[in-house]
Amino acid sequence: MKAAVFYGPEKGLKLEEVPVPKITPQQVLVQIKTCGICSGDVQRLKGEIKVAQVPRILGHEPAGTIVEVGSEVQGFQPGDDVFLFATGCGECYYCRIGKDNVCDKIADGFGLGRDGAYADYVIAYPKELFKLPHGVTHEAGSVMTAPTGTAFHSIRLSGAGAGDTVAIFGTGCLGTQAIQLLRIMGSRVIAVDVVEEKLCMAEQLGAEITINAREKDPVKEIKELTGGRGADSAFDFAGLPLTLLQAIDSVRRGGKIMNVGSLADPINLSLNPFYDTGLALTKELSLMTVSHCSRSDMAKLLEVAAIHKLDFTTGSVKVPLAEIHRGFELKKHGGYFRVIVVP
Repeated sequence: MKAAVFYGPEKGLKLEEVPVPKITPQQVLVQIKTCGICSGDVQRLKGEIKVAQVPRILGHEPAGTIVEVGSEVQGFQPGDDVFLFATGCGECYYCRIGKDNVCDKIADGFGLGRDGAYADYVIAYPKELFKLPHGVTHEAGSVMTAPTGTAFHSIRLSGAGAGDTVAIFGTGCLGTQAIQLLRIMGSRVIAVDVVEEKLCMAEQLGAEITINAREKDPVKEIKELTGGRGADSAFDFAGLPLTLLQAIDSVRRGGKIMNVGSLADPINLSLNPFYDTGLALTKELSLMTVSHCSRSDMAKLLEVAAIHKLDFTTGSVKVPLAEIHRGFELKKHGGYFRVIVVP
C-alpha cells in the first residue's frame, strides 16, 4: 500500500510502498477514504512536537470503510463506514473517571504511538471506531473526529447554553464548528477574526455579530455589545497570546475563558486586581484548557448531528495522498478551514 512515512523533522515525509498491516483477532482493518491534516502534525514535521519513534506513519483524523474484522471483534463488520477516534486506554485513572481524552497513554494511539492514516489502510481497535451516521460522508467524518469533537467538548466544559453571549476568537475549522453548535444550543455568538472571508463564513454558519480585529478593538466592541458587562464566555481557537488576552478581557465578572488553540509562545498573565489585563482577582474568572474530546462527548455529538444539519466541510480542500506535501503547505498557510488527504 502507499503511505506517507515520517522520518523526523530533518528528513521529513517520504511517500513509500509498505506492506498492508496484519490485524490480530481484536482488531479491524480500515481502508482509508479521507484523513484530515491536523495542526499538530504540522508542528511534528517542524520538530515543535516530538514523535516518540520514527519512522512513523502519521495521521489521526481518518474515516473509511472496514474491510477486515478480527475473529473476536463484535459490533462491526466489513462494509461498515466509520471514522476513527483517538481514545484512551480504558484502564488508567483518567479513563476510569470518564476523562479518556487526557489518558495516561493517549500518545500510544494510531498516528502517534503506532502507525496512522496517511496511508491506504490502517489498523484500529473497536473502541477507536464510530459508525458514520446516515448521510454523513467520509470527508465529514474526518472533520467530526477531531475539529467538531474538540469544539463540542470545549462547549460542554464551558457550560455555555441558551441565552448566553459567547465570543469566538478565531473562525477557522474549530471556530466555525463551535459557532454552529452554539447556535443550535441557543447562544448569541460574536465572532472575531482578522480575515474577512472567514468572518463571512462565520456569519453564514450562525454568528450574530462579526468583528474584524484589524479594523476594530474586539474587547471594546464586545463590551459595548453587552452593555459594558462582557461576554459570558470566550473561546480562543486562534492560539495566540494576543487572542487569549483579548478573550480574557472580553468576559464579564465570573466569566469563563476556554483556551482551545495551541499556544506556541509564552504569555504573561497578571493576577493584580488593579490591572485590566489578566486574570484579575476581583473578576473571579475561570480559565480552562481543552484537550480533544472524550468518548462520551463524541457519542453525544453524534446524537446532535443526527438531529441537526451541521456543515462539516465548507471551506475544506482535498489533496491526493501523492500530493501530501502540498497539503501540508496549504495547511501551514491557513488559506483553508481544513485540508483533507484522499488516498
